[in-house]
Amino acid sequence: MGNLAVINIAGISPLAYQPVFGGSSAFERVVLWTSSIPEIAGLVLLADSEAEVPESAVKIQQASTDKPPAPMRVIRRSDWTERILIEALEIAARVESGLDIAFDTLFYVWGDSPLIDPDLSRTLWNLHYKYNADYTFADGYPLGVAPEILASTLPKRLAPYAEGRHSPPARDSIFEVLRKDINAFNVETHLSKRDLRMDRVSITCDTQRNLNIANKLYKQGGTDAESLCDIIPGSQLLLRDIPAFFPIQITNYCPQACSYCPFPKVYGNPREGSAHIEIAKFSELCKKIVEFAPDAVFGFSLWGEPASHPDIGRLIGIALGSTPFQTRLLIETSAIGWSHEMLKKISLEVDKKRIMWIVSLDAADPALYKKLRGEGQEEAEATAELLVDLFESSCWVQAVRMKGNEQHLRAFHQSWKNRGAQTIIQKYSSFAAYLPELQPSNLSPLRRFPCWHLKRDMPILLDGTVAICREDVQKKIVLGNIFDDDIEKIWDAGDALYREHVADKYPKPCIDCDEYYTFNF
Repeated sequence: MGNLAVINIAGISPLAYQPVFGGSSAFERVVLWTSSIPEIAGLVLLADSEAEVPESAVKIQQASTDKPPAPMRVIRRSDWTERILIEALEIAARVESGLDIAFDTLFYVWGDSPLIDPDLSRTLWNLHYKYNADYTFADGYPLGVAPEILASTLPKRLAPYAEGRHSPPARDSIFEVLRKDINAFNVETHLSKRDLRMDRVSITCDTQRNLNIANKLYKQGGTDAESLCDIIPGSQLLLRDIPAFFPIQITNYCPQACSYCPFPKVYGNPREGSAHIEIAKFSELCKKIVEFAPDAVFGFSLWGEPASHPDIGRLIGIALGSTPFQTRLLIETSAIGWSHEMLKKISLEVDKKRIMWIVSLDAADPALYKKLRGEGQEEAEATAELLVDLFESSCWVQAVRMKGNEQHLRAFHQSWKNRGAQTIIQKYSSFAAYLPELQPSNLSPLRRFPCWHLKRDMPILLDGTVAICREDVQKKIVLGNIFDDDIEKIWDAGDALYREHVADKYPKPCIDCDEYYTFNF
């Protein structure tokens, strides 16, 4: 009997193989960590088909213990999904012929986790062993400091729940699959001494942002799970790094003037808009953003309907870029004005893992739809159905929850669930008291904390204006102009306001805003 280490290196960033904290790479540190696993009897790497397994894996294995190194295998797949991940874990748990061992548990970890903690791993193992658990995990810690521990029989039991899950594996994929019927499994949890979930810190080398933050925390003494729990609460200033989300206005036209949208009040009737961003200007903008934030998520359209841009197909291609860009694109649309043939063409030409769609519909009832959004429900629903069919798990239909439609939301959700769609029930925003308060109930946390959007978003208007956030529709705080100013200086101009948030000081428009706890990317 023994335990198996499973390291996921499929599609991880090249940053994982570069020196970190002045020493070994994240991958080398993870391989070294496997030697601390109790009763380690094997090592499996999950890799892409063409990826070369670093030679350091073998060398570190051999040097990490005076015992013979555990047998190492590599499971390769060309296209990793959550379903395929569960399938691979089931294969990993099987004993190969010729190996005189049987695996009790799987220690699953990503290969870009430079501070995976041996002590916390042993704590989890003791808990898992004591209660004969199916699945054991650490909760409240930063991502990347603890493995997930699975009984060797668990992947086979999870396989039916993973059917139809075609999204790329995420850090929480195993738990999300298990959560579909969580009461069917014996799950054990070890809680951190401080709950850091709301800080969303990831001690991983998957993005330059996370690597930068990890380096800053490491220099403050955050070298393991417990020290990070001590340091992070008092180090909020270190958590604002490179922005992640760039919502961009590409047009000022919209076929609808929604009752809860501030756009008509600020700029007039959006159905009369006629301005669109120029292709050359947009291309330069994307280049500037990607040089600053290589993993940027672009958003179409901050205000206005993306389909109305005469070159929307070209804009999508530019935003997604080409290798080695890691950019992704979120398109928020009324689903009015799209050519279905063009959407089919886009679905064939782009990497579906890099494009996301949110279709704003708000109501299934025709009278309510017209009251909230205006005309066009039939076209919008037909396009929404096509997008769901073409892009599957990368598409959501959305309703904003407010006093005018709350009692209809269950029917809205069920209607689209029956059509195979995912739904989002979005929180209503008054845009810092600019619009009437129509939120049915206050969902704000009991204690306020620094704004997520101030920390991670850079909204860009059609003329290049960068306001402090999307909610600042009156542009009370402008950081600069993206077409005229240095992007890093624009971003740094937001530091002063962020420092005020950290000090529990909230000037206008922030004091009137309750969007601070909502999170995009």
